[in-house]
Amino acid sequence: MIEEDASRGFPEGLRASVPIVVGYLPTAVAFGVAARGAGLSVIETVAMSLIVFSGASQFALAGLLMAGASWMVMAAISLVLGIRHMLYGPSLAPNLRRIDTSRAGVAAFGLTDEVFAVASAMLSRRLPGTNFGRLVGLGTSAYISWTLGTWIGAVAGSAVVGALPSLAPALSFALPALFVALLVSLVRYTGPATGGAPSSVMGAILVAAAVAATLYLAGLESWSVPAAGVVGPAVGLLIRRGRANAV
Repeated sequence: MIEEDASRGFPEGLRASVPIVVGYLPTAVAFGVAARGAGLSVIETVAMSLIVFSGASQFALAGLLMAGASWMVMAAISLVLGIRHMLYGPSLAPNLRRIDTSRAGVAAFGLTDEVFAVASAMLSRRLPGTNFGRLVGLGTSAYISWTLGTWIGAVAGSAVVGALPSLAPALSFALPALFVALLVSLVRYTGPATGGAPSSVMGAILVAAAVAATLYLAGLESWSVPAAGVVGPAVGLLIRRGRANAV
C-alpha cells in the first residue's frame, strides 16, 4: 500500500492556500484589534492565535473577556464552536493512506473551515501518496498567515482602523466571504462538468444554509453559524457513510 509522504505535495498545498491567506490576513488583523480592545496584551493576543487557531472561537473569547465572563463559560463556548472540527477529519480520512497518530494530529491541528473546503476538492481528485503533504501545506500557510495577521492587528491595527473607520466592517467580513467563495468553487469543481456535485457535499451545504437562515430569522444570530457548522458537516458525513454502506 502506498504511504503518505509529507515532502511530496507540500509545495502544491502552499500554492493552493493563496486564497485562504488572502482572506485570513485581514480577518486576523480584525481579531488582533478586537483582542487588544478586550484588554489582552500583544503577547497574549498572538499566543491565542498560536494555541487556539480558530477564528470563531477567538472572536467569541475576545467578546467574552470584554464582558467579564468566567473561564468556565469561555471554555464551554469554545468547545461548542469548535466541535464541528471533529467531523472534518473523518470526511478527509479516506483520501489519506497509512498515516500514524502524530501525523494525523499535525493535519488535524491545521484543519480549519477554509482548509477543509479547499482540501475536500483538492485531495479527492489526486493520486494517493501525496495528499498528506498537500494538507500540511494548506494548514501551514493558513497558520502562518493567521498568526502574522494577528500580530499586525495587535501592534498597529487600532491605528489603521482609527484612520480608516470604514475598514473595520470589511475586515470582519473577509472570513465569511472567503468561505462562501470557497464553497462556490467546490460546487463548481464537482458540478456538471464532472458529473454533478456529490450528494454529501450538496447535502451539507444545503442543510448548513437552512440551519443558519432559520436561526438567524428566529433571532438567534450568534448561534446560526456555529450550529450550521456542526449540523451541515454531520449531515454530509452521514450521507457519505450511507452511500458507502449501500455499495
